Amino acid sequence: MTMLKKLPEEVLNLWNNWEIRGMVLLSLLLQTILIIFGSRRKTNARIWIRILVWSAYLSADVVATVALGTLARSQGDSSGDSSEKVNNSIQAFWAPFLLLHLGGPDTITAYSIEDNELWLRHLLGFVFQVGVAFYVFSRSWDSGILSFIAIPMFAVGIAKYAERTWVLWSSCSKSLKNSSLSEFWGFYRRTRISETPPRDLLENCLLQAYVFSYISKFVMQDLAFKVVEAELGLIYDMLYTKAPLIYSRGGIILRCISSLLSVTAFITFQVKIDKHDYSRTDIAITYLLFAAAVFLEFYAFLCLVLSDWTMIWLIDKVGNDQTGATYSLIWKLPRGERWSRSISQYNLRSSSIEREPPRCLKFLGIDDMMRQMHVNRKDLNGKLEDLIFKHLREKAQTIKQDLNVCDKNHRSKIIGQRGDGVLEREGLLQDYKWSTTEVEFSRSILVWHLATEICYRADIKDGSNVSTENETSRCLSEYMMYLLVIRPNMLSKGSGDDEAYQETLRELRRQKDGGPDDEAYQRSLLDLRNSEPRGCNEGLLQSRWKTKKSVLIGVAVLARQLLLLEPEKRWGTINEVWIEMVAYAAAQCPWKEHTHQLRRGGELLTHVSLLMLHLGLSAQYEYNTYEDVSFELQGVNIPKILLSSTSID
Repeated sequence: MTMLKKLPEEVLNLWNNWEIRGMVLLSLLLQTILIIFGSRRKTNARIWIRILVWSAYLSADVVATVALGTLARSQGDSSGDSSEKVNNSIQAFWAPFLLLHLGGPDTITAYSIEDNELWLRHLLGFVFQVGVAFYVFSRSWDSGILSFIAIPMFAVGIAKYAERTWVLWSSCSKSLKNSSLSEFWGFYRRTRISETPPRDLLENCLLQAYVFSYISKFVMQDLAFKVVEAELGLIYDMLYTKAPLIYSRGGIILRCISSLLSVTAFITFQVKIDKHDYSRTDIAITYLLFAAAVFLEFYAFLCLVLSDWTMIWLIDKVGNDQTGATYSLIWKLPRGERWSRSISQYNLRSSSIEREPPRCLKFLGIDDMMRQMHVNRKDLNGKLEDLIFKHLREKAQTIKQDLNVCDKNHRSKIIGQRGDGVLEREGLLQDYKWSTTEVEFSRSILVWHLATEICYRADIKDGSNVSTENETSRCLSEYMMYLLVIRPNMLSKGSGDDEAYQETLRELRRQKDGGPDDEAYQRSLLDLRNSEPRGCNEGLLQSRWKTKKSVLIGVAVLARQLLLLEPEKRWGTINEVWIEMVAYAAAQCPWKEHTHQLRRGGELLTHVSLLMLHLGLSAQYEYNTYEDVSFELQGVNIPKILLSSTSID
């Protein structure tokens, strides 16, 4: 305040006149950003979307809270002429709109899953801010029509704010754990086919296979990834939006009442208020606030009608002609993608060409940001999805042989394969196990990534046609490198070894002696001029690998082994090994990390992980029975199935 008093009088007057107005308009702008871009982060992986939404999300509550406090201070100051009091009265009318802003749009309630755990803090804020708004309202109360118009808007603002608090509570980990199992069985009872299976199928391990057979009816077709996309879209809505409330009967009733109150208040303001009694600027701002409130309700209504939740409800009620016609109409309307449908790529060779950043940048965290500069994204094609699903289905069939679906050790062995399963099937495991099962997962990724790159460029140099398998293998190779370097938390514990990556990067930079030329680069990798004698035999290289575990030594060995294979077998093997590595990483990734990726445009690893869960390829899938707890399903009492993976770690 002392600094403000030293400013020129014109600046002080401008500040006094626009302090509240500016904050209200800024709050409105932030809400507009959240309304428009809040849901786009589910389907868009661009970093500017995340930065924009993150900035607006963090700023929105602060600005609205400060604006409410400023309104309370201005109402507490009773000095001033009649014109100032008139302006104060219409500015006090903005208090319920600020509560509306604090309630936030339906498209985003939490930026990250940790925000849901802060619901108790948000509840305290709700009580405090509603109290401040009531204070502002009571100080400006008079017998004029403006005070009565504020009443319905207060009801709408409080309802919106309470909605957000309730949704945060319902999406916290404790609430999810308590509700997930009962909701699963409730949904299963409502959607299950009416046919009653033979009782002998409900015994022991076959119960598990039977339950998932209905889910897999759709998965076994070409709809596998589309089913998972829709499922993850619903999970995103439950964790980060107001879906748990607005798609319930009570939520719909509350939304109808709020919409009616907002429209009523707007019409009354338009008809009954004499605009000449107030400042034109304040009237214009009030109209903007009303327009935003009405638009918010209209946009929420459109989202409600066009959502997957509405489609599910219509499917459940599809028995009559009216709901069937409505379903067909909505289904024909255009709808966007459910996720970004793109995967990130990181090429270690390309990043090694750049100069090593100064060490001081590592302490400032800029080193991690510079890694992002080498990341690019590639559209996910249906061919890659088909290859992944074919591989997973074969694994599922292997587990189901001899009724091993409930053999935890057998299932873990199949899931734990990270390239060795493919190599064993091809009769190559003895020669290649040193690069898979006998080394850490991080070094295995690095060795296979660089060897894949050498084979890819060697084929281009020889004039060979680049096949689909070549491109798919390279795409998965660069995707796994992206996870290792940028998203190490998504790999199994201990697999995201940054030391191995940094060590390999330093070696690559030392090996370069001919610049970034492709041919010179390949020679330096294959011959290892600075570390091994030219023409050194493969046995010596493998011996050095066992003692040093240098990634570049392993690359030389693996690349030579692969280049000795016929091109068709070489790329078939490389492709399958990478798919198995992706499946291994998907099975080991904690579910909490998957939920984080839903707000970043989605991740292929998350889709693979959920698909594996449905196929029974998950170490987190357990079968337990409890004598005291059972569910009645189609008249048959069956033991409780504990799906531990439905809870958020």
